[in-house]
Amino acid sequence: MPICLNFQPPHTSRKPRLGMQVVLACTGAAGLALAGQAMAQIRPASPNGDVLEHRVSTGDTLEQLAARYLGDHTRWTALQSHNHVQNPLRLRPGSVLEIPTRLLRAAAASVEFVQGDVRSTRSLNHLADTEAAASPATASLPVQKGQLLQEGDSLKVPANGFVSVRLADGSLVRVQSESDVQLRQMRRKGRAGSLQSVLDLREGGVEASVTKQAQTERRFEIRTPAASTSVRGTQFLVLTDAQGQTAAAVDEGSVAVQSGQPSTLLKPGQGVAVSADGKLGKPTKMLPAPDITFWPALAEDANWVSLPLPTMSGAVRYQVQLAEQKDSKQDLNQVVRGGMFQQSPARLTGVADGDYLVSIRAIDTSGIPGARSTHHLRVKATPVPPLYESPEPDAVIGLGQRGLECTKVNQASAYRIQVVPADGNFAQPAVDANLLQDCSLPAQALAQLPVGDYLWRVASIRTLADGKLDPGPFAPAQRMKLAEAPRSPELKLDGATGEGSRNIRWAGEEGHRYHIVVAQDAGFAQPVVDTWLSEPQWTTQDLAPGHYYLQMQVEDRNGLRSNFTPARQFQTGNWVTTGDGQTLSSGDGIRLMRQ
Repeated sequence: MPICLNFQPPHTSRKPRLGMQVVLACTGAAGLALAGQAMAQIRPASPNGDVLEHRVSTGDTLEQLAARYLGDHTRWTALQSHNHVQNPLRLRPGSVLEIPTRLLRAAAASVEFVQGDVRSTRSLNHLADTEAAASPATASLPVQKGQLLQEGDSLKVPANGFVSVRLADGSLVRVQSESDVQLRQMRRKGRAGSLQSVLDLREGGVEASVTKQAQTERRFEIRTPAASTSVRGTQFLVLTDAQGQTAAAVDEGSVAVQSGQPSTLLKPGQGVAVSADGKLGKPTKMLPAPDITFWPALAEDANWVSLPLPTMSGAVRYQVQLAEQKDSKQDLNQVVRGGMFQQSPARLTGVADGDYLVSIRAIDTSGIPGARSTHHLRVKATPVPPLYESPEPDAVIGLGQRGLECTKVNQASAYRIQVVPADGNFAQPAVDANLLQDCSLPAQALAQLPVGDYLWRVASIRTLADGKLDPGPFAPAQRMKLAEAPRSPELKLDGATGEGSRNIRWAGEEGHRYHIVVAQDAGFAQPVVDTWLSEPQWTTQDLAPGHYYLQMQVEDRNGLRSNFTPARQFQTGNWVTTGDGQTLSSGDGIRLMRQ
């Protein structure tokens, strides 16, 4: 079924000049009305508004025409007045009568889906054929699902906002993010006749699925600052920017394009660009559907859905949309996120868990959208995984010395930690600790693993209201190395019998460091020495005479540290002793030391 796509100069604050827009009622293969056929055609706006033109056939009366077009035969006087008919009972066959669309019955549209803070305003004098910007309007109100929209209502859609509107004839209009649209005209011919719909797209994008109907008098038109698209049964997309440039692309059907003379026919898979001053470009083959076979089937990042963009010749950016899929329907009627992206990856934030249909189109240098590719995507990002605390990435830990630690998550009731060799697969983990009450894995759980390189990861588990467990995604795996920890050394105390120790030695290895801690109490509550050494010896000469406790720890080349040695007791000072090695004291109990 052919479709008419017609262009007009950009809208300004001035009234549009008459005769600048041509809207055809398309029938037949050529898209033109058959000569002599009794029918009505949509004509451009007159001082009294848009009109339908009816070519009079033998036997037509104003009363019949009022019943046919206005749904009320008693309103024939309005047609008589508008057309200045002298004798309403004698209409001249072949003459043309105008039926103002403002006299048709008003129709309503309904909101099928809304995402984000979409706002609506209602024009108070929308019946006047003036620019919408000059019309006073009521206060802005939030749009809700199921809400009825009337002629003159405007919709303003914010970033990451979307709204799907079902017209009275079943056509679906999907208003995209960052768009400004007015339902300029919604009228029905007769009581249940064809719908006459005009939408003003001031900025943004509209994707329409227009139902196929046999009536030649049906009208569906989208106007932008640079173009007007009039269609009868098709799927198409119209984009316009803040500068007034417009691009249209057709997925189904054919489009007759006219901007002055001559006209041309857009076939399925073709698009056209219109400059801000109304200059119509040549028909262009739409870019092919992007290859997205490499896209993931599962997204687990709570920060965003990240999708790598393909590389296509002729593409300067990509339109990506994410629509909810709550049943088996394969449509994009419930878009929740979307945007235009020039650099990879395309990232969509704030996406809840669920099943989605992702759409992507390449946009060429003229702004014409290409063919669409779709992809099924499941998002499962909650409960969010814990953060890693210990060990640090790529750390070397001693077997049996340290466990694994991670942060707690408010939503979580339990945790799961898995460990696998670095060249292994988490499908067969070496350690799989599930339903952990604390976000930690004790050192004993790693003690039986052989030394080597490993990966570990952690996930949160929450308990739903019905008592079922809901595991979240794993955090990205972190690398670590398990190694044998160095052994605690044997200490050797140097000193003559009866004298305090002067040097402490032990067996060491090249590249090791030694941690010395000395205190006067066995609990080491207040160390008097806490130092690291590179040589396997230490002198006590700087200590005051007395009894002390010492413990030591070894650190190897990997940074692994041994356990502290058991506390060793020693004394310092050159004491006066008896022949059997007993120290001598003064009368007040103070031990005597040689000077």
